[in-house]
Amino acid sequence: MNIIDRYKFEENGSEISFMPDYSFLHTLIWWLILGVVTLPVIIYYFLDKMSGDQFKITMGLWIVYMIYFLFDLFFRIPVKYIFNKSEKCIYRKLLLSRKLMSFDEMTYFVNDERCGYYYSIGKKRNQFVKNYRISNYFSGSKASGRREDEYIKEILYPVLIAVGFPVNEGER
Repeated sequence: MNIIDRYKFEENGSEISFMPDYSFLHTLIWWLILGVVTLPVIIYYFLDKMSGDQFKITMGLWIVYMIYFLFDLFFRIPVKYIFNKSEKCIYRKLLLSRKLMSFDEMTYFVNDERCGYYYSIGKKRNQFVKNYRISNYFSGSKASGRREDEYIKEILYPVLIAVGFPVNEGER
């Protein structure tokens, strides 16, 4: 799967849109299938072997597991960022579109965490208070470095050019 498909990147004359978490969809579906298959196993096999309290705890853990993945499926994966060139605004779309900021207010930066780093956007005056992740997590490995280079060239540069940030053409 190439980078355009992993981010569901679309560029037409008036807007650029992409979904940062779209690549997790297939993995998430497999984990959900595993959770659904696990339920009959838990009920059939463990119902007779556990006490009532142990079974309730196991079912509670299964329910938390399923709620976590269903939440990701419905509220994290379908988030789409739209960079509207004609209005010069950035929108975040889940079920309804919500205006985040104008192009003039936007800044981008690398957010570093313990296990990796990712690219974020935010308003210039409070980017560290409220920001939005626009890439997957990257680590220091060679494969992650290749994915990051693809992301920068195919996704980030077109977005920065549309917003009006200067991009070094030698790097492209």
